[in-house]
Amino acid sequence: MTAPALIATYRLQFHHDFPFAAAAEIVPYLAALGVSHVYASPVSAAVPGSMHGYDVVDPNRISPELGGETGFEALCEALSAHGMGLILDIVPNHMAASSHNPYWMETLEFGHHAPAAAMFDIYWETGKLLLPVLGDPLETVLAAGQLSLRADWEAGRLIVAYADHAFPLEPASVAQLLARAARAEPSLEPAASVWAALASGNVGRPAIAAARSALHEAGVSARQAVEEELAGADMSALLESQHWRLAWWRTAADELNYRRFFNITDLVGVRVEDPDIFEIVHQLPLSLVRRGQVHGLRIDHVDGLVDPAGYLERLRAAVGPDIPIFVEKILEHGEVLPLWPVEGTTGYERLNDINGLFVDKAGYAAMEAELRARNLLSGTTGERVIAAKRQIIETSLAAELDLLVRLAREGLAADMARGDVTDAALRRGVIALVVHCPVYRSYATEHGFGAADMAVWTDIRTAVEASEDPLTLAAARLLLDRLEAPEVETDRVFRRRSQQITGPVMAKGYEDTELYRTPILLSVNEVGGNLDHPSRTREEVHRLFEARARAGTRDLISLATHDTKRGPETRARLNVLSLSPDLWIEFLREVEPLCEPLRAAGEGRGGPDILDERMIHQTLYATWPISQSRVAGYLRKALREAKRNSNWETPDHPYESAVEAFAGKLVEGSEGEDYRQVLQRLVCRLAPTARIFSLAQATLHLTLPGVPDIYQGTEFRDFSLVDPDNRRPVDFGRRVAALSGEGPREDVEKVTLMRHLLRLRHELGCFSRATYRPLEMESSPWRWFGFELRGDRDGLAIVVPTRVPPGDLAPEVHLTRSLDPGYTDRSGKDVATDTLTLDRELPLLVAVCRA
Repeated sequence: MTAPALIATYRLQFHHDFPFAAAAEIVPYLAALGVSHVYASPVSAAVPGSMHGYDVVDPNRISPELGGETGFEALCEALSAHGMGLILDIVPNHMAASSHNPYWMETLEFGHHAPAAAMFDIYWETGKLLLPVLGDPLETVLAAGQLSLRADWEAGRLIVAYADHAFPLEPASVAQLLARAARAEPSLEPAASVWAALASGNVGRPAIAAARSALHEAGVSARQAVEEELAGADMSALLESQHWRLAWWRTAADELNYRRFFNITDLVGVRVEDPDIFEIVHQLPLSLVRRGQVHGLRIDHVDGLVDPAGYLERLRAAVGPDIPIFVEKILEHGEVLPLWPVEGTTGYERLNDINGLFVDKAGYAAMEAELRARNLLSGTTGERVIAAKRQIIETSLAAELDLLVRLAREGLAADMARGDVTDAALRRGVIALVVHCPVYRSYATEHGFGAADMAVWTDIRTAVEASEDPLTLAAARLLLDRLEAPEVETDRVFRRRSQQITGPVMAKGYEDTELYRTPILLSVNEVGGNLDHPSRTREEVHRLFEARARAGTRDLISLATHDTKRGPETRARLNVLSLSPDLWIEFLREVEPLCEPLRAAGEGRGGPDILDERMIHQTLYATWPISQSRVAGYLRKALREAKRNSNWETPDHPYESAVEAFAGKLVEGSEGEDYRQVLQRLVCRLAPTARIFSLAQATLHLTLPGVPDIYQGTEFRDFSLVDPDNRRPVDFGRRVAALSGEGPREDVEKVTLMRHLLRLRHELGCFSRATYRPLEMESSPWRWFGFELRGDRDGLAIVVPTRVPPGDLAPEVHLTRSLDPGYTDRSGKDVATDTLTLDRELPLLVAVCRA
């Protein structure tokens, strides 16, 4: 089919409970809503039971759990029948380090000689491949008899089994076991010889296939002989002979010899920079593009790659100029996407731009001042972020730090020999270089670097000089010099590796630590958000979208994704607090005495502490009403991410239980009845404004220049929290009914508004080619945001309230210049005037000119 025009996308999360068949059933609904493309989570075969698909085990096989090739074909046919397309999320950065991954298993079995070994980013020079998967130290696991030797006759290999893991034995071990078994069963002698040949280094695909076949085809008596030999084998001696080394899971923080996705040891980095590996990993998506079944690609974690620009250029050459490519890339405030051959990002920066229109800067400052007055917040954001990043690289990512230090030591060997740099100073220098990186990463390659990279390194140098001791500064300066001008290959490897680690340190230190520690206004604590820049002026946003309209930008605009920390309505309700901080502070003063008796005693201390309690209050206000189970799940994650009173590696279960019990009393317990009355009163007072903000941000989402991306289910009000809360099942039956006007008013009005706006995107040419013009207001301009898109044949004018204090909405807007003749609103009323009188119940202007 001809690729449909890219109007709007709808993100679907596939898993075994929502397979291709379920998606095919809702295609008519999505078409009626007005989206043009389904934006699918990864569809390649993943670890069985995966709820997200990013733990890929075979990039070139469509997941059988999702419906396999047949189910995928049926979904594509349904989309084609309704004139819709498909954008596919692909995962080039990593794969699952799983026994279900044939490439990984082959690598474990044959080591660096394996044909598949080149796929993975493994540091073989450090020795055996470390597998930190054991629940206890190896000696404990061995003593408990938790490891066993087994024959996987179907796969044709011998394995060490542990829980649901399987670790294949290397060829020499297999050959020896088979040779001993052949004493009792001579029919095994050919198999032993074949495996012995593999052990000698003949590790080609034909030889591997022959060895597999020799085991697979073994008869009953031969299998029995092998299993008897396995039962009596010396496990400890066998483990010493493998290409891999089993270890306690906790060792991963200190030692690891393969690149992983962030600090997730089960996800191993892929060397997609190798052209041959690129071809292997992309066979399926490129085939689907050529067959006309996939009409766009989303690239997961592009910053993890050695050379994102080189990768994207190769991908663009493979798919041609007309296939949209979007990258998952977090841009810091003011950062510009590199000149890559892509449409743009997945839209986190636009989410924060839109959200910032609804955050009052003065109100935010008042809420921050209240926290500081109570000694609940100290230091600058920058100081806190640096401390959090330092904590991450010294703990969760210490293994990655050790690799960088080793590379730095090799590169600076001469300086260290002279005594100019000590080991300790070098380690501190590497840490300083990483934690002071102001953005996710720089992008220097073997071919050089650009002005943006130089600016990043200059910022690092300035920050280091302002904050580090002389010895650390000396080491960091030498390292920065080598970043800018590598002298030996080790310097170049250090530069590649350091660029790949600054992103994970930023993500884990800022997004997954600081944003969980600082509850000023939680709507600002979002992916890509900036605590020092919570608000946006109209002028900022106008400049941004004027430039986007001139450039014809087609990147995604999102209000929610599977990774956002809160749903659109959760943020909208929180944003109202910035317009009425006194109400929030008054609420806190009223409920704190009510909460004091509800605290539970943990291990010698109460729970929660005041800062965690503040996070709980904002969470309950933003999501009310909410179930105790949802709150408990969120709090467990939030406490561990914050790493103040608990963490993922060594959770403080008594404290967590105390906090969950406290929140449970507030949500459902009889002890919390007085609290709930106060909370309900605040929610009811601010809900009307939050409702208007919800619809206003939805209007901007679907009308500003770009391609709106709708996360599954958010056409209804979405009071979600971070995953897994935002990945709960979506009731599409209710949404189908709402399109016909059935259901709660708030849900019906949101989905109806969205359908209207999406229809306009289909009908109006100004969405594809237009001049963007700000609409200026005469009175209280900060309360409203308006713009006009003017095309050759039609136009669209939008005005929404953005910072209207609760109960203070005067729905009359005075423009400095009248709208052009021909503009009518949704009711058909002529609005070619400089004074707009909006509906008090729904004070939004969506006006169209078709002249």
